[in-house]
Amino acid sequence: MKAGILGGTLDPIHNGHIEIALKAMDVLGLDGVALMPAGDPPHKRRVTDKADRLQMARLAAETHPGLCASDVEIKREGRTYTVDTLTALSVERPDVEWTYIIGADTLNTLDSWREFPRVARLCAFAVINRPGCDVELARMKAQAVTACYGTKVTMLPVSGPALSSTRIRQQVAAGEDIAPYVPRNVADYIREKGLYLCDYSEAQILDKLRDMITFRRYTHTLGVADTAERLAPSCGVDPKRARLAGLLHDCAKSMPLEEMRKLVMENLPDWDEAELETRQILHAPAGMILARDMFGVRDGQILSAIRKHTVGAGDMSPMDALIYVSDFIEPGREPFPGLEKARRLAEKDIYRAMLCCAELTAKHLRSRGQDIHPRTLNLISAFSPE
Repeated sequence: MKAGILGGTLDPIHNGHIEIALKAMDVLGLDGVALMPAGDPPHKRRVTDKADRLQMARLAAETHPGLCASDVEIKREGRTYTVDTLTALSVERPDVEWTYIIGADTLNTLDSWREFPRVARLCAFAVINRPGCDVELARMKAQAVTACYGTKVTMLPVSGPALSSTRIRQQVAAGEDIAPYVPRNVADYIREKGLYLCDYSEAQILDKLRDMITFRRYTHTLGVADTAERLAPSCGVDPKRARLAGLLHDCAKSMPLEEMRKLVMENLPDWDEAELETRQILHAPAGMILARDMFGVRDGQILSAIRKHTVGAGDMSPMDALIYVSDFIEPGREPFPGLEKARRLAEKDIYRAMLCCAELTAKHLRSRGQDIHPRTLNLISAFSPE
């Protein structure tokens, strides 16, 4: 039996991976190709949870006979190396001739793999040309590897598509459509799980927030995130994006005031004097900057919602309104006049709830003789019934 291995982080697996696997199977006459997500690759700083990457590989393989997903590497504890994988496979399946499928760019570092002479005895290699690679240079390197280590290296007469997992992650983070680049069921999984919305998983975000804000603020944050995620479908907002905005809306709340001022003045061209006056307002634009620069959020709607969640604006999007209201009505809020009305409205119409929250805020500030931010007045004016 002859089988191929298409390994790597597969973060996420995309149509290019599938196309390469199918081409290799056809050209080399392989009985099948295993899509094999790496567990804890030594050369990668941060990757998506291995269980998610395995599930995406399984989904991608579902509609292609001959393809399957392998959990060999993700089951192994610690760093995963190809030599260990091939050793295990040769013991489990001694009847299989293994061919490792790589891109032409990998040829340049192939002999730097751990215990490569042993790797070369355990498998052959199939090389797919990559966009921008010098084909003749790749052939010369393949010949050198064969001459030095005795392994069979086949240059496949096909090229891989110009697709990149990195670019797909960036597109997800920016809120762009990835349907043309990944299998539909993989795109659905990414959306449902909220993958690639920023540089960190939710567990990592929560770990960071515990060190950045007070316990009381952390509890409030969870309440806002839960509320935003629950109400999101009725607002036409993606629940996972809403949850991320809720998690990060107060991430700057515990920063020293002068640090917040400096951060905002150096990074936002449209700051105003009223914003700089108080922590209760300033933490919103400061939080937007931290969400972008510290957490890697690229979605403009998420960043806008964090920026506007304290004073609002005259041009509130559904996401803006959702976070503004969720911050106001989350379950941990101590009771005050008008709160229950705002909560009831939120279940029916997020914009009516938003207007209610803004009017309650304005009434509270007037009762204390405090100024109302111009953007809050703009919100009330823009969304009040004529």
